[in-house]
Amino acid sequence: MTQSPHPSTASDNKALAETASSSATAKKKVLVVGATGFLGAKILRNLAHDTNVAVVAMSRKGAPSNESADVEWVRGDMMDPASLDRALQGVDVVVSSANSYMKGSLDTDFQGNKNLIEAAARANVGRFVFLSIVSCEAASAVPHFHAKKVAEDLIKASGVPYVFVRAPTFLDQSSDIIAKGVKAGRFLALGDKTTRWSYVLTDDLASYLAKAATFLGSEMNNQTIDVGWRDGPKSQQEIADLVSEVIKKRLKVRVVPWLVFRLLARPVKLFSELGYDLIQMFLFFKKGVYVSNISQQEHFFGPAPTSRDAITRWAKSQQLIS
Repeated sequence: MTQSPHPSTASDNKALAETASSSATAKKKVLVVGATGFLGAKILRNLAHDTNVAVVAMSRKGAPSNESADVEWVRGDMMDPASLDRALQGVDVVVSSANSYMKGSLDTDFQGNKNLIEAAARANVGRFVFLSIVSCEAASAVPHFHAKKVAEDLIKASGVPYVFVRAPTFLDQSSDIIAKGVKAGRFLALGDKTTRWSYVLTDDLASYLAKAATFLGSEMNNQTIDVGWRDGPKSQQEIADLVSEVIKKRLKVRVVPWLVFRLLARPVKLFSELGYDLIQMFLFFKKGVYVSNISQQEHFFGPAPTSRDAITRWAKSQQLIS
């Protein structure tokens, strides 16, 4: 006599299917704004490794040719509120690293951020992770720094739970000016060799932003978190010395004095909004207040890297060492 199936098998299978379905739908939907940028692409890679996250990337043009199967692409433009409403449908968390100042315009940094914040409030987003800038409240003379403070205030007023991750100077840039100079045996210092300010490696910053998006519970909500290095801010001479030690090659430090930036500010303003913004930023560095307080960073993200650790990883990524 063949044994009949266990009477609960069918219902068990149904329960398992429902559990699997609810598990799939329970994934946290995270939208990355600024996803096509240098930093945004790194945020996407960090989030794509998290099996509990459904990653959505926003772009004005839709999916790029090298899109990852782990990421869903949606069309959206920060200057078009209707497109933002569509992009934010069903989104649990927004991560924004978007900016336009490097393209010579501050439209996204002011009006675009305002549109995105209002759309996030309409969509009842559970958390808004916003890339801000260290000490931006003290930098009203630097247009793109000031834009971050304005956006922070708008997010607070919107009532959407937020995490502000405030970054200092990027050690690495998309064109990586420092690496080009190092390869030629020189280090260009802005202003002087002694004023200290904070730095971050974009690989680390992307990791922090992804962690802020996926952090469980509400402890991180409505926190402002500076990020930087465990051993504090560094002068450009100290950075040059550390790079020299890591790559085992002495660099010649050349200084562009602060006076040059002060003299150039007014004439540059007449023909280049971006140039004026950058000069004002360099002059802000001189104040010595562009310094990260990493206590919240280490509480939420774990031990901060040392300058030597960050510079060593940067040197490897730039093929300055093997």
